[in-house]
Amino acid sequence: MRTLRNLRNPIDLSETRNPGPRWALFMAVLGLLAGLLTATQLAAASAAAALPPPPQPAMNCDKPWVIINAYGTAEYVKEGVTTPYGSVGVNDTYVRAVKKELTAQGVPASDISARNLPYPASAIDWNLPWPPFLGDNPGPDDYWTSMRKGRDELVREIQFYASCPSRPTLVLTGYSQGGQVIKNALAASDVVGDQVRSAAVGAAITIGDASRYNGQIGMAQNGQMLTLRPDYQPGETTVDRGGLMQRVPVPSVFAGMLGDGRYFDVCRIDDLVCNKPGRPGQGNWLLEFAQSIDDGTTNPPHIAYRDNARADGNPVIERQNREGARVAAQVAKRAVAAAVAQRNIVHPPPNPPGPPPGTTAVDMWASNVNVRTAPTRDADVTHRFPGPTTVYVACQKRGESVTDGGVTNDVWSYLPLQHGWISNLYLRGPAWIPGVPECAGAPTPPKQGLYKCSIGGNPNDWCARVTAIDPGSFLGLQNAPDYEHGRNPYYHGHNGDQLIVNCWTEGAVDADGTGNRYWFFADTGGALSGGYVNDHYLTTGLYADWSKVISHC
Repeated sequence: MRTLRNLRNPIDLSETRNPGPRWALFMAVLGLLAGLLTATQLAAASAAAALPPPPQPAMNCDKPWVIINAYGTAEYVKEGVTTPYGSVGVNDTYVRAVKKELTAQGVPASDISARNLPYPASAIDWNLPWPPFLGDNPGPDDYWTSMRKGRDELVREIQFYASCPSRPTLVLTGYSQGGQVIKNALAASDVVGDQVRSAAVGAAITIGDASRYNGQIGMAQNGQMLTLRPDYQPGETTVDRGGLMQRVPVPSVFAGMLGDGRYFDVCRIDDLVCNKPGRPGQGNWLLEFAQSIDDGTTNPPHIAYRDNARADGNPVIERQNREGARVAAQVAKRAVAAAVAQRNIVHPPPNPPGPPPGTTAVDMWASNVNVRTAPTRDADVTHRFPGPTTVYVACQKRGESVTDGGVTNDVWSYLPLQHGWISNLYLRGPAWIPGVPECAGAPTPPKQGLYKCSIGGNPNDWCARVTAIDPGSFLGLQNAPDYEHGRNPYYHGHNGDQLIVNCWTEGAVDADGTGNRYWFFADTGGALSGGYVNDHYLTTGLYADWSKVISHC
């Protein structure tokens, strides 16, 4: 919910610092309407013709990820609007957060489609003459007709995408009336009662939902239903409060149990649209609506979820924008994690590679144990085990002595999956592991330049080591010589890891912006599929040298 719709001269809170006298007059007219029409009368009013849908991509089965966005009452989208998913900016904040988190999870931008749900998003059926200084007629439909049209359209769109042979994953975002649309669509029997259709919904996010129900056990406790104080910190509400228009529980298939749900809700304590005291749809609900969207500030309670309010140097608004962005990112992170998990149910990923052939499984008992590029304590770290686990040992050899807890051992084992050496001091069993062969002598890889290695079983392979990776980060094998087409989800490379270099090409500049456009198709020599790595992140040396032995892809 927000304002009544004005088509030619919309009142756009995203472009104004203070709604001002015109907005106050507009709300006074709403107050008069509220006195003349009860919620029941508004709901019973006859429907007018629906508005044309805003610009958006048509439904198709081309993209694996689809964001369907339902904005609030009287919002609009048109050419030149800086918030393409709703003029207030709340939906835009959350759609951007979802896109960013999907990308962080390795989903290429080219695999994501986002579209606005075409529905009236209006508040009253009003076909009488309207004062021109307030804009156009605020119809076309009463609130309930508008919401039901939105619900039915969203059910239809879920049915469409669920019927695609590619079975795309949907992420739904809804603000205010749009949140109520999403809740009612998911509760419709054509969705919740159909396993294929309900499975198509990876996650749903509602903000300022006019149908919020505070009595659902579990969702608030595990953070899926997030109640915010005015300072954007987690708060609490009560069961006697909830949506301004309706109180609808989240269907259990989406609510989940013990934190495994796919539905996420955000509401401020002072937002009467989603946290109204008393029963919904009764009393002077338009006045309560008005109190949440116009308190004389740029960011009244029902709108302060966004990150894009015009601040003009105002530190309060700048802080609210930062906090709005932080909360949106937090919610998007959980929602995308749930959506990825749901997609993996519909599209099971390939099994990760098993133990490398010729290795022996050994228990590693310690925590924070480093794997190094050579059997010495000053060699580069290729991997760190945070806790006890099973490792796969290819061979062992004597190296630098390591002492820990009064015990000393000079034997190290080579771990092919981590491309490095671990001290046998941290492996269960005797100092020299029975049944594991001694490693054959091999030259130490150079610090720069290609070298021959046999990590893939062919001693004539040209190899290089991973370099220039920041602490806490990792190298990915990209699906193309750029960063736009996703990466291998199973490979996380670290400084010192070895890769087989197969061929080279040119592509996007490296992620650190040094200007390097050379890329290599590389692989680990194991069961993992290969991918592209920018030359900046490999110790390949000079073009004049490697171009003599590595062919063009």
